[in-house]
Amino acid sequence: MRHTSIPAVFREQATALRARPMVYSKATGHWRPLTWQQMRLRVDHAAAGLVALGVEPGARVAIVAHSAIEWVLADLATLSAGAVDVPIPETSTVDTLEHILADADCTVAFVGSPALLDRLLAARPEGLTTIIHFFERDDRRTGAVSTAPGDLRPDITSVRYLSLLELEKLGAERALTGEVDARVAALGADDLLTLIYTSGTTGEPKGVMLTHGNVIANCEACARALPVQTDDVLLSFLPLSHSFERTAGYYMASLFAGATIYYAESAGRLFRDITEVRPTLMTGVPRVYERIYARFTQVYHRASPVRRRLLDLGLAIARRAAYARLRGERNRWPMQLAERVAREQMFDRLIEGLGGRVRFFVSGGAPLAPEVGEFFLAAGVLILEGYGLTEASPVISVNRPHDLAFGTVGRPLDNLRVRIADDGEILICGPNVMRGYYGREAETAAAVVDGWLYTGDIGHIDADGRLVITDRKKDLFKSSGGKYIAPQRLEGLLAQRPLIEQACVVGDGRPWCAALIVPDREALRAWAKRERIDARNDEALLRKPEVIALYDSELQSIDDKLERHEQLRSHRLIAEPFTTRNGLLTPSLKIRRRAIIDQYSTEVDAMYAAGPRIRRRQS
Repeated sequence: MRHTSIPAVFREQATALRARPMVYSKATGHWRPLTWQQMRLRVDHAAAGLVALGVEPGARVAIVAHSAIEWVLADLATLSAGAVDVPIPETSTVDTLEHILADADCTVAFVGSPALLDRLLAARPEGLTTIIHFFERDDRRTGAVSTAPGDLRPDITSVRYLSLLELEKLGAERALTGEVDARVAALGADDLLTLIYTSGTTGEPKGVMLTHGNVIANCEACARALPVQTDDVLLSFLPLSHSFERTAGYYMASLFAGATIYYAESAGRLFRDITEVRPTLMTGVPRVYERIYARFTQVYHRASPVRRRLLDLGLAIARRAAYARLRGERNRWPMQLAERVAREQMFDRLIEGLGGRVRFFVSGGAPLAPEVGEFFLAAGVLILEGYGLTEASPVISVNRPHDLAFGTVGRPLDNLRVRIADDGEILICGPNVMRGYYGREAETAAAVVDGWLYTGDIGHIDADGRLVITDRKKDLFKSSGGKYIAPQRLEGLLAQRPLIEQACVVGDGRPWCAALIVPDREALRAWAKRERIDARNDEALLRKPEVIALYDSELQSIDDKLERHEQLRSHRLIAEPFTTRNGLLTPSLKIRRRAIIDQYSTEVDAMYAAGPRIRRRQS
C-alpha cells in the first residue's frame, strides 16, 4: 500500500496540484473556491488549533454540518491531528445526537449552523469540552454563540466556543504545525479513521469502525475501476456524513484522483446547480435519475398514438447505437444519422439541463431500475450502478464504463472476494471490511465471521461474474400463503411511475400485497387541473374517488412485470413525504420500512379490513 493515512494522501496531492481548485461551495449566491495550496494551509492551521486545544491522537471529534468546504476542512484537520472523526447527519434528531455523542465519547464538535447548534445543545452533550462553529458569532438568528473566543455560555459552562477561523488563527499563533507533521507521520493503516453511525433501516445507531487502511484500500480499488481524472468536475449533493459520498466522491475522486468538487447548495436546488457547474461526474441515488425519467414518461403518456410510436422508435434507435458503441463497434452512417435525429428530437433538452459535458454518473444506495439506466444510455449519459455498505468502507462492486449490465451492480472490486451463502446472503472478504462495531463485540462477531462480512443483502453472481442484488435479507417477507416477497423491487417499479414520489410495500403475513403511496404532488395537481377536479387542498384531493381510481391504475400498470403473488391489490395515499427529518428515511435515503408501517398501522389495518380493491391479473 502506497499510503498509510488519508492526511498523507491529501498532502501529496496538495503538493502536486498546488494552484488548481480543489473544492467549491456556494456563499451569498456565488461559488467560492479553495485551491489545494490554500486548503493545505488552512488544514494545517486548524489541525494545529485542535492540538492547542488539547485534542490528543485518537480523540473523538463530531462533525454536524451540511456538506461544504468547511466540512472538508473539519475532516482533514481532525485526521491531521491524529484524531478520529464522527460524522453525524444534519437531519439527526436530538435523541440520535445525544446517543452518538455519548456512545462515541466525543469531546469536540464542529457545527455548521445556528439551528444545528441549538439542536446539539438540546442533546445535553455532557462530554463535550469545545464546540467549533462554521458561522459568524454575530449571526442574529440565535443567541447561542458567545461574544469572544473562548467565552463560556452560561447554560453549559464547561464548553468553549470558537469559530472555525478562530481555530485556524489559534493554530497559526501557536506554531504547532511541526506537531501536526509528526502526528500525520505517525498514522498507520491500522489506526482508526472514523466512526460512522448506522442503524440501517431499523435499530439503534451503532458506530462502524473504519481504519485508514480500510478506506485507502477501497479508494485505490475504486480508482482502478472508474477512470476519474484531475480535469474532472464532480457535483456533490449527498451528505458527506454518508460513507458513499465521502469515500466515492470526496476521498476517491478528489484526494486520490485530483478532481475538483462543487458542493451543491441543497438537493432542492440540484438541477439549477447542475446547469451552473456543468459537471463531468456526479454521485447520486436512483430517485434523482427516476425523477428525470418520470418526466419523460409523463410526456410519453400524454402524446398521441403516432407520436408515441415515433418516441418508441427513436428510443430504440438511440439505445441500439449506444450499446454498439459500448461493445466497441462502429455504427454505419444510416444508424449514425438516425441516432442524431432521435437525440435531437428527444434528448437535447435533457443533455443541456445536465450541463452538456457529463462523462458518467454513479448510482448507489438503492437499486436502479434497468429501464432508467437504458433511457439515460440512449440519451448519451452513462449511469454506473454500484453496491456497498458502510461496513465495507463502503464500495463492494460497480459497473465500469465499458463493462456494464443494467440490472446488476457490476463486478466486485479487484481487492476483495465475494461468495453467496446457502440462503442467498452476500458475503465479502477484503481489506475494506470494518474493524467492527464500536463497543459491540457480540454484534461484531455476528457480522464478521472468519474475516467474512455478512452483508444482510440477498443476491447472486451471474454467468458473467457480475453481482445481482435481490433484496435486503431483513426486508424479505412471506405472505400468509407462504410466498416470499421482495418489496424493494416492487417499490422500484412504482417509483418509475410519474404520479408516484415514494412507495412502501406491505404484506408480511397478509393474504396479499398492498402499498402506502406518497404521490408526486406536482404531477397529481397537473392531472387534476386537466381533469377539472377541484379540491381545497392536497389532502382533500387524495380522498377524491377519481384520484384513488387513478392510483389503482398506476398499481395495475406494473402487473405484467410481477408474479401473481406479488401483484398489489390495494393502496393508501399518504400526504406527508417520507423524509430523514420525520424518521421515515435513513440518511442514505432508504425507507425505514418498520417505522413507516408502525406510523401508518391504522391505515394498513383499514386497507386489509376493507379487502382487495384491485382485481388480480389472471395468468
